[in-house]
Amino acid sequence: MADVSSSPALPGPDSMRPDLLARQRTRRTLWLSVVEGSFTQIFLVWTSGSVLTGLMLHLGATPRQLAAVVSIPLLVQMLNPFFAWLVMQLGSRKQFMIHAGLIGRGVWLVPVLMPLFLTSPAAMVQAMLAVVLWSALFQSGLGPAWASLMADVVPDASRGRYFGLRNGLLGIVGTAAGLGAGWFLDHTPAPAGFQMVLLVAVLLALIGIRLYAFHYEPRLVKTETPLWRLVVETFRDRNFRRFLWFAMYWSAAVMLAAPFVIPYFFQHLHMTFTQLAIWSAIASVSTLFIGSWWGRIADRIGHKQVLKITTFLAGSVHPACWILATPGNLTFVWISGLMDALSWGGINSAMFNLSVVTAPRDKRMMYLAVIGAITGLTGFAAGLCSGVLLDWLIDHDAHLGGFHWTGYHSLFAISGLLRMQAWWLLGPVQEARALPTREILRWLWMRTLNLLPWRMH
Repeated sequence: MADVSSSPALPGPDSMRPDLLARQRTRRTLWLSVVEGSFTQIFLVWTSGSVLTGLMLHLGATPRQLAAVVSIPLLVQMLNPFFAWLVMQLGSRKQFMIHAGLIGRGVWLVPVLMPLFLTSPAAMVQAMLAVVLWSALFQSGLGPAWASLMADVVPDASRGRYFGLRNGLLGIVGTAAGLGAGWFLDHTPAPAGFQMVLLVAVLLALIGIRLYAFHYEPRLVKTETPLWRLVVETFRDRNFRRFLWFAMYWSAAVMLAAPFVIPYFFQHLHMTFTQLAIWSAIASVSTLFIGSWWGRIADRIGHKQVLKITTFLAGSVHPACWILATPGNLTFVWISGLMDALSWGGINSAMFNLSVVTAPRDKRMMYLAVIGAITGLTGFAAGLCSGVLLDWLIDHDAHLGGFHWTGYHSLFAISGLLRMQAWWLLGPVQEARALPTREILRWLWMRTLNLLPWRMH
């Protein structure tokens, strides 16, 4: 009779080959990240953008306060290197993400209860600024930990396609959330409508935080190196410094106009919450297809080349559409939604992936944290300057025939001109998989020839 102890054991999770187990956990995490991201996306849509701007305008916020509420999240990114170092000391990115998420997202219960203990609109505006500051502090600290974890999990060869598809799917979720919130706020008196939206946003955020616990986390090596030494080491990397110059410039150019796009839609074009949600919907639905398309192109020609194209589009077409739109004709607003998908559908994933490939794998989290800190500082400074600049530009409106040129138009034009120049700074950045421009043109020419209907017989 055979010895039972010598019989082969049934394969279980613990007896699987380590590489097969890692692949299985990776696949599960890629799927979980989309589900978790969907809940988090709803939270982000309902605590920013038109919802947050609408609440601030309802409370009587000034242009400088509107600029501050958009710029504050960038300022607190200065602490990202400290949070990254703290995670490296703890040795667990997931645990930090869970605790930081609970603190940073749970604070949005304050504006839900705020009308119960504050009556002055001015005091409510200050309280909202404090909530944004506290939330952004932990949300931005969570960012490098999440980015580092996902960069270790997503295979290098398919990173562009995965994040392009993920961003597109989350865009659809954000669209549905924006449409729902827009319709609800248009039909519910303030501030009760804002309170209900924020309450549901927090509840959904808690579900997303719970899903972090089921993510696969590759081993993170703890470090005993002092924080200052890790930060200084990143600046000694020449290629990283080149990319950092581009990221700083781009952040400043974008933030010069970004705080006032939605106020412009509300105050100058007189759009409703529902119309803003439709504008976001056009961009999000288009991004589902265009984002994955840019991802496939980036996997072939490199993320740097995609950034060159898309940043130029974001500087030329976007401001032109905003300027050409009029209160009686929103056609160019809807076109800008399509252009938003065409440009930012490539910028978001290419920016993230290029920052990943320019950082050493074992020090990636600190590199990402330093990028966040430096670009946050420049974006914050530009955002505050945009409020001061708009105050001055508003006093210099002009009438060009039947067209009313406002301070908003001047601000958008200045930001657009600066954005259009950003691609020059990408030239010196080295990316191992990036094709030279001449090779890209040759590839596009061959693809065009293959599509021609004629054939030689």
